[in-house]
Amino acid sequence: MTGPLTLDMVAGKMKEFGNSELVRKNRIRITTTPDKVHDTIKTAQAMLGCDRLITISAVDNTRTLELIYHLTGPHRMVLSIAIELTRDQPAIPTTSDILPPAAIYERQIHDLFGITFTGNTNLNRIMLNEDWPANEFPLRKDWKPGPDTFYGGIKVERT
Repeated sequence: MTGPLTLDMVAGKMKEFGNSELVRKNRIRITTTPDKVHDTIKTAQAMLGCDRLITISAVDNTRTLELIYHLTGPHRMVLSIAIELTRDQPAIPTTSDILPPAAIYERQIHDLFGITFTGNTNLNRIMLNEDWPANEFPLRKDWKPGPDTFYGGIKVERT
């Protein structure tokens, strides 16, 4: 699809996955659930021509963690697929099997937010040092450095 995407077009093709809204004149947001992420992306690829992953964003909005997959195509519209996850043990299926570039973003998000991408076999550290304490995710709003803990070889001391 090379013509422009409209909110009505997207809402019609994606209605089974969740609500669609026009965020800006060149951005449409679809809110869906973790169990529908694969089908939502596959439908966006097949029916809307969204064949490129721009990035995956992660947001800590205090009560939940949110993932936003930003896709585009020849139409130059950005389709943002948003999914909310619970804070305690956040997990979602990997999308690297249908969007290979997603693997690197999943590693970064896992490292910094602690979101698990089930099916991704390479969630090794990529952003933080290897000696970073386990289960500490510095981009979560509730994270605080532990007393007398080493972060990247630097000891945090509390006075």
